[in-house]
This record gives sequence, C-alpha cells and structure tokens, in this order.
Amino acid sequence: MDTPSERISRAAIALVALNVGVWLLQLATGVSPWHAASTTLIAWGGNLPLLTLTGDTWRLFTSMFLHGGVLHLGLNMLALRMTADRTADEFGTVRMLVIYVAGGILASCASALWAERHASLEVPTALLTVSVGASGAVMAQFGALLVALVITPPRFVALPVDKRPGIDRGLLVIVALNVGFGFVFPHVDQAAHIGGLLGGMAVGALMAAIPNATGARAGLARHAATALLVAACVGALLHFAPREKLVVLRAVRGAQLEPGH
Repeated sequence: MDTPSERISRAAIALVALNVGVWLLQLATGVSPWHAASTTLIAWGGNLPLLTLTGDTWRLFTSMFLHGGVLHLGLNMLALRMTADRTADEFGTVRMLVIYVAGGILASCASALWAERHASLEVPTALLTVSVGASGAVMAQFGALLVALVITPPRFVALPVDKRPGIDRGLLVIVALNVGFGFVFPHVDQAAHIGGLLGGMAVGALMAAIPNATGARAGLARHAATALLVAACVGALLHFAPREKLVVLRAVRGAQLEPGH
C-alpha cells in the first residue's frame, strides 16, 4: 500500500501531467511553444468574457488547463507542484482536487466579472481579452491553506499543532511571485489571482467545516456545499451580466473570435 506522502505526490504529479499534456496537444497541432495566439487559445477553450457570458459557460472550466507558452506553463506548474502537495497534506487528495477545480472555476468567474464591470460596449477591450492558466486554481489552494491555519481539517484534529503541515517559506515565495507578477506585467490576470485566493478560502472553509464530523456522509455534505457555492457564483455571474447587450456585441465583434475564424 502506498504511504500518504506517495499518494500525495502522485496526485500532484497527475495535475501537472494533465496541464502539460494539454500543452503538448497544442504543440502537436502547431501552436507556438513560446507564445500562443489569442485566437488559438480561444479556440482551445480560453476564458474570453464576451463568449463566456453569452453561452460558453464551459470556458470557466477549460481555461484553467490552458497556457500561453512554456514560461507561463513552467511557472504555474512549479507553483502547482508545491501547493498541491501541501493542500493534499492538509485536506487529503480528494479534497485537494475539489479545491483545485472549484477554486479554479471561481477564479475564472472573478476574471469574467472584472472584465464585464470594467468594459463598455463602446470600448469592450476587457471583454475581448482571453484569460488562461492554472494560477487561479493554484491561488485557491493557497487560500485553502490559509484557512487551515485557523480551522483544522478533520484529518488532523487529533494531532498536536507542531505535528500538522503548514505553510513554509518556499510556498510563500512562490505565491508572492504569482501575485507580484500581476502588478508588474499588465497582461497577467490579477482578478483571477485574487478571485482564486478568496474562492479557495471559501472552499477551504467548507472542506474544514465541523472538524469532528468525519466519514462518508460528512464528506458528501462538504462536497455538495462546495458544488452549490460554485453553482451560485456561476449563476449570479450570468444572471447579473447584461446578456442582451453582450449578445449583440458578440454578433458584431465576436465573429472573428469564434473557433474556425
């Protein structure tokens, strides 16, 4: 039987392999390894707010597995390798994966919301800017780890404080670099970073809620609550967006952005 640390490493490697595998598939179809064109990223499922808010809701999920180039991929995978291991240490492998997916979707929601609120139909630049990358999901895992400092996940309730996993200096440096890049480089999606951090804190709180409640029923309740949270955020994003106006804008400006154009 695998030890916990081996299982954790395999889970983290699986996530990294998934992201790298998608990137390799892009390369196999002729996508540049250094800088993928925006239209290419859109065709692969990038989070373009104009399309996401007018029917392509699935982009909130697919965009977290796409990257614009080898440097973008490498930095995110380094951060993911560290946060995934530590999050699985704290919450367990299944909950780590839930935090990754749910937090990534919430990060994409924050990105689309920021674009919708900071664009106009006359100057829709933000709505026509594609967002991709695992950094929102990585920030979600870090947000969950911050929560674990306050609310002890069920698997560690019986352990003394000095025996529980924590946030080390290396992890802090990696996350600080991810956030810092958002203030230095104008094309970094800072809304996704902040949204992922806050979303991860919310999901982490659900994953660690009622630490003494363990077992399959308690786990199912936590996962169901997380699904409801994500569904509520996606629903609110779509409900409050000016859909009629955006549909008109998509008809006028979005034709060249559609896959195949």
